[in-house]
Amino acid sequence: MLLLDGVIQCTDRDEFSYQEMIAHLPLCGLEAAPKRVLVVGGGDGGVLREVTRHASLESVDLAEIDGMVCEVAKKHFPAMAAGFEDARVAVHITDGIKWVTDAPPASYDAIIVDSSDPVCTAEVLFQRPFFEAMHAALRPGGVVCTQAESLWLHLPIISSLADMCASVFVGGTVRYAYTTIPTYPSGQIGFMVCAKAKADGSPPRDPS
Repeated sequence: MLLLDGVIQCTDRDEFSYQEMIAHLPLCGLEAAPKRVLVVGGGDGGVLREVTRHASLESVDLAEIDGMVCEVAKKHFPAMAAGFEDARVAVHITDGIKWVTDAPPASYDAIIVDSSDPVCTAEVLFQRPFFEAMHAALRPGGVVCTQAESLWLHLPIISSLADMCASVFVGGTVRYAYTTIPTYPSGQIGFMVCAKAKADGSPPRDPS
């Protein structure tokens, strides 16, 4: 298993449950096949592995703040870190918020935020300025999917996050999804899936 600051992030036994959902929910929810994707966090490589299963993909940027996570994953979790070997992947050891903020408008078809819980340094990944930056970096009709905690344990956080996302993705859609995963507290983890309005202002395809 992989721990960061004493908190379990993933295990060999059930990591696929989380990785598959956070990656394929947004990518399969797009009207057109994805070509350009950004992964914020996700240094263990699991999201990359799933994203690169999409044959339409032309490029994937990974913005991970801690390069040691990538190296540890390659050494101890080779099956999970397989996505690093894909030629379409570009790894950037950098602040994910800065990467998103500096991205030209409409850069990505989808942005996937594989973050830790909203405490300490990761708290900013759940705040409005970051979601506004992601909205700007998405192409019209694009989709954001971010880790969004457990309904059993964090309902106030989820409710507040959903309200904030709805106020940012005006004209788009905001949905909460979840999967079961034994390792995580309560055995469940959720995802906030936000789709940006189309260029003409009409609603995008509902990713749900």
